[in-house]
Amino acid sequence: DNELFLKNVKDLVLRIRNHPSVGLYCGRNEGFPPLPLEQGIRKTLGDLHPDLHYIPSSADQVVSGHGPYWANPARFYFNVADKKLHSEIGAPNIPSLDSVRLMMPEKALWPQALDWGLHDFCLQGAMNGTGFRAIIENSYGGASNAEEWIRLAQFVNYDTYRAMFEAQSKYRMGVLLWMSHSCWPSFVWQTYDYYFEPTAAYYGCKKGSEPLHIQWNSAEETIEVVNYNAGKVTGLTASIEILNMDGKRVDLKTAPLDSAEDTTTTCFNMKYPNGLSEVHYLRLALSRGTEVLSSNFYMRGLQQNDFRAIRQLPTPKLTTATTSLRKADRWDLSTKLQNTGDSPALMVRVKAVRQKTGDRILPAIYSDNYIALMPGESRTIITEIDEVDTRGEKPTIILG
Repeated sequence: DNELFLKNVKDLVLRIRNHPSVGLYCGRNEGFPPLPLEQGIRKTLGDLHPDLHYIPSSADQVVSGHGPYWANPARFYFNVADKKLHSEIGAPNIPSLDSVRLMMPEKALWPQALDWGLHDFCLQGAMNGTGFRAIIENSYGGASNAEEWIRLAQFVNYDTYRAMFEAQSKYRMGVLLWMSHSCWPSFVWQTYDYYFEPTAAYYGCKKGSEPLHIQWNSAEETIEVVNYNAGKVTGLTASIEILNMDGKRVDLKTAPLDSAEDTTTTCFNMKYPNGLSEVHYLRLALSRGTEVLSSNFYMRGLQQNDFRAIRQLPTPKLTTATTSLRKADRWDLSTKLQNTGDSPALMVRVKAVRQKTGDRILPAIYSDNYIALMPGESRTIITEIDEVDTRGEKPTIILG
């Protein structure tokens, strides 16, 4: 019923055209409207809102998109970087064990079966759960229980979503995720879960989309400084530190540079020294004087995408010390994490809980999470919590 459809178009335009957040009109999601509707939409917009841009498809012609919606190695995203705004991309994103336990009965956690599929972790289709499981099996050595599998999944979450954003450095035309938040407990296409807990993917996105950013381009084997919208920044020093799997430094290089806005600058062409362990770490920093403006951390395998050796690392020894301050209706918590052992700590997660019951406090806003600490190192994480979400208990921070 083309006439009815175009009446709805007119009604919609009249209703929203004065809204300050309307950026453009789009005729159809990942496709083109039939010709009578396309012509009618254009006429309506020409009559009622001629000063706003219109595109017929959300993912074609002047924009790009169409996914992919499954997890890929970081190098993949650099190799398919778009010269246009990429309007939709995503991947499975596995919540924490705390959240998964709220999604299904304990007996359904392992082995993965129907309950996982009912929460969108389907083996086939756009999310390709089979491919995600293959990454955990082949790159990380697989798992024998749900807790182990979900912990390993956070490595995939972080690396996949960070790469989606870092790959945009080539043309800097932008990317939109499908999506940030799921409308029910789900394993796919989100950065924070149904219960409002950020996953490792959230922090991967945050890292990869810094206004001024240092990164490893694993496709080109270069270290790059990407300036999206930080203005012209001078007097910078980029550094690349290579650490073996035990956390001991093998190599360190630095380079001075200036960075203009909307540029990508290559600082180093990577050359790897002899004697590297089966898995090793690349630790990057971008500084001006004593201030670190951007930092980044990657694992690299001697065999591409093979990180199984990290399973041999001893359990790290971590201590936490938290100070809390209530300001009216908000709590600010400062947590010092320290690695007091001899083994690197990877994907370290903290979570806010109520002091008496131990229940998670959601939402909680962390300055960072899922971090790496080498032996002897420490980091401070700031957490913001609304008083109403404490339910009358004092908040505290524990290791996840």
